[in-house]
Amino acid sequence: MVYLFLGVVVGALGVSICKVMRKGRLLSNRYTPFDDIMKGKSEKDSRFRGKHK
Repeated sequence: MVYLFLGVVVGALGVSICKVMRKGRLLSNRYTPFDDIMKGKSEKDSRFRGKHK
């Protein structure tokens, strides 16, 4: 059971690393929910419903 769990974790890490290497760049982490809170946006805004202006 331990080997199965370890295999799944290592497999997931391997797939993630391969995707990053294939794209040639890391994912952006510029957006944070704190940005929306400071701008006063709420769940009623179109961004949260999936509709973009």
